[in-house]
Amino acid sequence: MSWDGLGSEGDDLTDFLGHMTGLRRQFPQLRLQRWLDGRRSDGSYGVLWLTPAAEEMTEQDWNFPEGRFLAYVLGPVEQGQQPIFIVLNAAPEAIAFKLPNMPEYKSWRQLFNTADSGEQTTASYASAAATEAPPRSVLAFAGLA
Repeated sequence: MSWDGLGSEGDDLTDFLGHMTGLRRQFPQLRLQRWLDGRRSDGSYGVLWLTPAAEEMTEQDWNFPEGRFLAYVLGPVEQGQQPIFIVLNAAPEAIAFKLPNMPEYKSWRQLFNTADSGEQTTASYASAAATEAPPRSVLAFAGLA
């Protein structure tokens, strides 16, 4: 690892890594060391894989070889904790998507967007709100009751 960019505008990832470490602490589901379940018979879930329309993915959705978008919700580990919604856009263009519409979460607060130039945004979106994932970006949102 070359640390030559430390302290250099645009090359210093110290703040970004600190932010990612903080999110890992805040969301225990990012630290799990076991396979996650999808939707369980009691309605709970470990992970929900979603289409850009925020619908649960079907077998057909997984068989799309040109797909460049992936989104999923990691459920809370314990009651009272927040879920985290992750959006991955590997396409060279922006992709429109919707925030999950889950009755227990009224809104979603953006935790980070890798397309933002170093600025940490805290925008909030209503459940089922439409927005865009910038080209080649990763976004994360926390569910708010």
